Amino acid sequence: MKSLFEIAKSGLRGSQRSMSVTSNNIVNADTPGYSRQRVEKTPDGMQMDQYHGGLGVNIEQVTRLRDDINDKLLNKKQHDMGYLQKKADVYEKLEASMVTDYGDDLDTQVGSLFDNFADLASNPQDVSVRNNLISETQQLTSKLRSTSLNVDENSDLVKNFAGKTLDSINSLLNDINELNGSIKQAQAKGNPDFSSLDKRVAKMNELSELVDFESRKTSTGAMEIQIDGHSVVDENKAYNITSEVDDANKKFRLRLENGHVIEPESGKIGAEIEMYEEGIPEMKKRLDNIASTIVSEVNNIHNSGYGLEDNIQRDFFNSAGTTAESITINQDLIDNPKHIAASDTDGEAGNGEVASAIASLRNQKVIGGTSQNQTLSNYTISTISEPGVNLDAVTNKMSTRDSEIQMLKTQQEETAGVNIDEELSNMMKFQNAYQGAAKVMSSAQEMYDTLISIVR
Repeated sequence: MKSLFEIAKSGLRGSQRSMSVTSNNIVNADTPGYSRQRVEKTPDGMQMDQYHGGLGVNIEQVTRLRDDINDKLLNKKQHDMGYLQKKADVYEKLEASMVTDYGDDLDTQVGSLFDNFADLASNPQDVSVRNNLISETQQLTSKLRSTSLNVDENSDLVKNFAGKTLDSINSLLNDINELNGSIKQAQAKGNPDFSSLDKRVAKMNELSELVDFESRKTSTGAMEIQIDGHSVVDENKAYNITSEVDDANKKFRLRLENGHVIEPESGKIGAEIEMYEEGIPEMKKRLDNIASTIVSEVNNIHNSGYGLEDNIQRDFFNSAGTTAESITINQDLIDNPKHIAASDTDGEAGNGEVASAIASLRNQKVIGGTSQNQTLSNYTISTISEPGVNLDAVTNKMSTRDSEIQMLKTQQEETAGVNIDEELSNMMKFQNAYQGAAKVMSSAQEMYDTLISIVR
């Protein structure tokens, strides 16, 4: 008789626990990051003299259904996605700095310089042609300066973004460390903290978009995290990361509080550091190459010629300004365009040989490197189109990576996601089981009462 009561009691307890877990699954069906739970049960019993008797059901544990390997793979893919997304964002801004909607871009301005020298070669005594050359060249130098300043602004933006990203990384590392404490404490008591486990997964998911890392779960339930081989979260502590910025040399260094330098290769901050140290300075260098080549090549020819009023040989550009930001026309020519040298012979006002020689620079390969020289026009076109070309390449990679991420998320959802129909079906099953166990309890009570009445 006693065994009937024990069986019924275990059935009531098991059904009640299953109902509670199922109800929790249902109400969290639309909660981001929630992993569904399941009650694990085993049959209970004991060996009698002549037979094995059942004693109901045991609740072994409540398990959290989640594929940890899938989470690791997803984090690695999101390292790449965060890296690609940030690079795409920077390239998009650089493209906007280089290319305009109205088509008056740097390559057009460079071409206009040679066009105006060709006009001067044909009309060396025409003052209006000389004035137009000065005006058009000032537009070129202004375009180079504004483009260079825009690139500098993008560099400052990326540096500031990297600082904010680093703040977010430190905040997430501290959050993960706090969750580690709750998870370890709960595991030590034999009662897993599923809520904190889900929150930690979400925090690590956020972190994976910002920086690449390796993670390892310890026997205590804590999650250890390493960046570039250095521990940033261990069993007991999160280590703060600081930045050291060298604006002059375009260096952005990350250092742990224990002195170690870490160099992330991926994630959002990996892209920001790479673009600040390499991508944007390369664009700046190419602009400076255009400016210095124009100054040196035009001056080398111009200072061998003569203007209309005297026999003084002058530079066309200020020789001290050889960068995109500092390039300017010789002030003497701005003050008096008649000093522009068109002739290669003193006193021959109708001679346009020098202007013609400068115009012919259009077709000469004078920039790019000893083995891969290009014309100024082609080099300028490749410079201003490079951000757009890189943006297209990054966008294509993002599309591939996004497909992989969505596939992993779908696979995880199949394991950890809540299916409302399935949970409602389980609820009905557990409800019926509870009612059945209650009926067993009621029947056992009636049998006990009958037995007592007979004995009396």
